[in-house]
Amino acid sequence: MAMMIDERMERIEKMLRAQLKSTGHVWWIGGYVYGVTSNDSPFIILYPSAENLKEKVVRVYDHDFKKLPGFIPTDVGGGDTEANPSKEQARKKGIYHECPAFEICTYDGKDTQMGKERRFGDVLRLSRAAAEAVRGVGAPTSPAEPKQPPQRATRPSQPPPPPPSPPVDDSAAGRVQMDGLPDYEAMALDAQTFNAFDYAAFMVLKNGLYTEVEHISKTRESLIPAWRPGARSSGAMLEALRVYRDKRVAAEGRGEATAAAHAFAKKEARRTYNKAIG
Repeated sequence: MAMMIDERMERIEKMLRAQLKSTGHVWWIGGYVYGVTSNDSPFIILYPSAENLKEKVVRVYDHDFKKLPGFIPTDVGGGDTEANPSKEQARKKGIYHECPAFEICTYDGKDTQMGKERRFGDVLRLSRAAAEAVRGVGAPTSPAEPKQPPQRATRPSQPPPPPPSPPVDDSAAGRVQMDGLPDYEAMALDAQTFNAFDYAAFMVLKNGLYTEVEHISKTRESLIPAWRPGARSSGAMLEALRVYRDKRVAAEGRGEATAAAHAFAKKEARRTYNKAIG
């Protein structure tokens, strides 16, 4: 009986997802920008993960911040824009934030001159990298999880014992740095897939040369085409990517042509990788 109910629910879910997709209400998100209205109300603009889609998907206002994945900080005390810049405009201004992909649904709002307003509904599912990032910062309790019934308050006859210490999570996703962010370097070293490694490496190395996760992927493939994640290889690749970035930026800063700077940085990065992999 339970299996029949599960199968029926799965069919209903597939039908609803197909219907939402056909009306343009299912989106994979890959970045965001902080904004604030003229009335000082904060919002977060979500952008599609597909690189060929440049415009915003939807604005999320503060009453819906709690629905967003935990790796998106929401206590920012302001915003960077009042407008809806394109993805490229936001990147040029330095206000675009890359994030691991997650899927959302939207719904139609009021009619405007540009058509029906698109409004944020909820997060539907997380990519593997997003799930790892959420575990790293501590995911909020899902609304679908059953709530515990309230306990009747009683006055204890003596002070209660202190609560037990939480178990230590030694996994990469469980380690958190002092600033409250996931330990992305540990996540890169423990990654089991290319996507997980590339996202974590981007979060460690991003600046200047690495402005998108895609840049990490392309550089990695250029340096060591046959590379695979592993206990030693991931650390070696992370250091090689760091050396490539620093050597290339330095070479171009000296006035060398892009091709020459790339060749020099690639040679140094490969030497670093080979030495580390030993």
